[in-house]
Amino acid sequence: MKRVICILLFLMTAANVTAPLSFSVPAYAADEHDDVLRAIKRGELMSYAKIKRIAEAKLHGVVVGQKLRRTNRGWQYDLRVRRKDGKVLVAIVDARTGEIVATR
Repeated sequence: MKRVICILLFLMTAANVTAPLSFSVPAYAADEHDDVLRAIKRGELMSYAKIKRIAEAKLHGVVVGQKLRRTNRGWQYDLRVRRKDGKVLVAIVDARTGEIVATR
């Protein structure tokens, strides 16, 4: 088995296939991801699925984009919601309570 893996790695290197596969992830990205998972486990913020259901029900639309960010007020979701009339709005949702803080 080791021999097969070594041969495959050699062939991939020889064919220069590994170049598109190599990338680096910024250190802060991995740390922030871990922070989010720990916060969900501690109950400090709701999962995206719950937030999405709340926002779609309150804003009468479909979430088409999302971003989770940490602010001085805590974690917030920035959601892009496409309403039934076709308009897209941005809703800022408190990730701990599910409360819609603002819409634009």
